[in-house]
Amino acid sequence: MTTNQTSHAAYRPDIDGLRAFAVLSVVVFHAFPSLLPGGFVGVDVFFVISGFLISGIMFKALQAGTFSFSDFYARRVNRIFPALILVLSATFGFAWFVLFNDELKQLGNHLSRAAAFLSNFILWHESGYFDNAAETKPLLHLWSLAIEEQFYIVWPLMVWALWRLKAWRLQIISALAVASFAWNIYQSQHDLTHDFYSPLTRFWELLCGALLAYRMSDSHAWRPSFDEAWLRINNLRPWVGAVLLLAAVGFIDATQKFPGGWVLLPVLGAALVISGDGQHWVNRVVLSQPQVVWIGTISYPLYLWHWPVFSFARIVEGGTPSAWTRLVALFVSVVLAWLTFRCVEKPIRFTWRFRYKTWVLTCAMLCVGLMGYLAHKADGYPRRSVMENQQIFNQGDIGHDVFHQYFQDHFFPCAEDAIQQDSGHWKGVVRCFQSHKNSPVTLVLLGDSHAEHLFLGLAEKLPHVNVGFYVKGTLPFLSKKEFDLIFDKVLKSKDIKQVVISAMWANRMNEVQPGSSLAIELSQTIKALQESGKQVYLSDDIPQFEFDPQRCKFQRPLTQSTKCDESIHGYKEKRNKYGADLAQVYLDNEALKKIELSSLMCNDTSCSMARNGQVLYRDNNHLNIPGSQFVGAQIVAQHPSLGKFGAP
Repeated sequence: MTTNQTSHAAYRPDIDGLRAFAVLSVVVFHAFPSLLPGGFVGVDVFFVISGFLISGIMFKALQAGTFSFSDFYARRVNRIFPALILVLSATFGFAWFVLFNDELKQLGNHLSRAAAFLSNFILWHESGYFDNAAETKPLLHLWSLAIEEQFYIVWPLMVWALWRLKAWRLQIISALAVASFAWNIYQSQHDLTHDFYSPLTRFWELLCGALLAYRMSDSHAWRPSFDEAWLRINNLRPWVGAVLLLAAVGFIDATQKFPGGWVLLPVLGAALVISGDGQHWVNRVVLSQPQVVWIGTISYPLYLWHWPVFSFARIVEGGTPSAWTRLVALFVSVVLAWLTFRCVEKPIRFTWRFRYKTWVLTCAMLCVGLMGYLAHKADGYPRRSVMENQQIFNQGDIGHDVFHQYFQDHFFPCAEDAIQQDSGHWKGVVRCFQSHKNSPVTLVLLGDSHAEHLFLGLAEKLPHVNVGFYVKGTLPFLSKKEFDLIFDKVLKSKDIKQVVISAMWANRMNEVQPGSSLAIELSQTIKALQESGKQVYLSDDIPQFEFDPQRCKFQRPLTQSTKCDESIHGYKEKRNKYGADLAQVYLDNEALKKIELSSLMCNDTSCSMARNGQVLYRDNNHLNIPGSQFVGAQIVAQHPSLGKFGAP
């Protein structure tokens, strides 16, 4: 039997108001990120609200002796599934007519994982060198829902066990929260992707809400005394919480190591606001305004709808949509959310009164997951009618399989066994190659995948030189433990005469050690290489585009449009993040050779990923085979000294 949440706990309109703050923060951030740079912390506010409400319901049921696992999970299904099934189905239906084959294949994979509440794990796995732009993943936002539901798979069992212990409940819940927070802090310094997507680094946020619910439901643990000092503190809590929330959305941004310690701002802020118990001025007047509460009541479907709408707008337009388009997308999202709440959520949750409702919803979700699984296995259904007679405007390989297979067919895995074993792989192909088999490497590329994609072109342009590359998913600095083995080999090698350093600088600025800078760490690394007798070349980076090269090679289904160029302003904005640091390194080191890539793809007004009928990119920021060949030839033309090993 399913029941309305308000039958378990007194309704607090201020919590719907806090939901409104959370969802509007996220939606505005996605629509206009410069207006609200920290808006993504709204997700963390949702975690605290969820932990408070759901745990509070469990605590009261356990105190009354009426808690039931079947009732709990049935209510979760009836609350979460109806809107989610609709959004997943509608997203796939629209994608059928808009997406390219590989995009629909990826969406199918995401759809099947979303139906199983495993989105965070697939996104965690995909994040890295060759991930598609986040903005082109219509189901990206469901990672947070996955973490929440993973929490509620284990939390009821733990609460039930804690209740049987009777003593130490508060201490045990607190210890779990502290352990999860500590793991978050550790991972923020070692693996930001792990820190962002792992449930273990996020559970403490829901546990903070649970702790608050426990304290407020236990008369012995939260007994106010009515002296003047207590009243002052009690009145301050929501004010402090509101300030923390405003600081979070205003001062946190995507360049910081998040969640890490920064997440304390929205989590503590939300907890302090909720602790006002609906009676404080912030709760009663600000958050309980009818218009604010209305947004809160549709916050769940609004969160579900907004990202697919924004993502498809970006996909169809081939880049960041105009401000007007984003406003329309925002309006459409609100309308869809309201219709979903009125026509789907409320009727199914409160009007449907048949015995097998939960099972019907579960079977429907399984069908949605199967639909996604089949799309993934069918490679995105390349024989769809919208894909027939697709015209090719530019030649060139797209995607990563052909590029890495070319390495395997034409080059040789690196001879250094230790480095090879420590290297990453792409579908079984090792990502550590050299151009000659039986001679030592004399010219090596160091960096990330933006060093790797230069290898092919340089190796073919310098056939007499044994070119190799050693790459990791971080900055090529002496301070990075991931590069310890590589630098130990390179610095000691008498055979390696020249080193080319290249990386995706703009996207890795937050990987610089605290208290240091890109310029300082680069200079230290380059100096060590030069002192070991190497001639060092430092490269800037190629433009990153806001659209996929398929838009340049093919017509987009439905719109029948192509796109190869974009304004140079986006490239300049990214280059400004690291340009001053690279300029300082060049200025301080006269022996350092400068490789200039920006002029190869851009003129004074725009940048293009195509040239002479060839697409030069395999995704929005990595060169393909003809792209590497073109850039490699230009680098050698810039630096005839490459491959000529005189005195450095």
